[in-house]
Amino acid sequence: MTMSRLTQDQWKAIRTCWEYDPDEPTYNQAAGRASEKFKFHAPGKTTIESRAKKEGWERRGSLNGINAAAQRKADAMTDSAGNRTASDGKSDASDPKLAHSSREDAENKRAEVTARHRTEWANVAVLRQEALNIRNSNPDGAMVKIKLAKLTAETTAIQQAGERKAWGLDILVDPGALKDLSDAELEAIINGKSTT
Repeated sequence: MTMSRLTQDQWKAIRTCWEYDPDEPTYNQAAGRASEKFKFHAPGKTTIESRAKKEGWERRGSLNGINAAAQRKADAMTDSAGNRTASDGKSDASDPKLAHSSREDAENKRAEVTARHRTEWANVAVLRQEALNIRNSNPDGAMVKIKLAKLTAETTAIQQAGERKAWGLDILVDPGALKDLSDAELEAIINGKSTT
């Protein structure tokens, strides 16, 4: 079976994966990831090594990619309550099934945090309602309860803001994803329209 020559775009995909992936894949891993994504047959390690040496490939992990890798590792090292687990945070991102499972785990942990946040606000609503229920019959007791509700709400807001930052829940646009967009696509985002 003869292997067809790769196009410039296919080589660019392999090079980009090898240079920018924060997990620092081997040549074979980079070629495997690129070939799976763009549906072509990956060349062998020596072919890639020769081309990399000839073209002067260099690792260039981006801050965005490094932050994404750090989030994945933190997910593997903590549970949804932020408690450290026994894992060392290492994963084999070259295995598509593991990568998919890793993504699902990250989504599940963030969903658990969000669900807990909603429950915590329900508790504040209960305290507030208790104060309102007794405001006419026991104004002093109502004042104590409303102060408790206010302090609970403020404390909850502070704690949850910190957790949202720690879990990356408030990141709406991935800045690294913007660099490859056209001016028209960027303008669509600014105008609140999806580019997908």
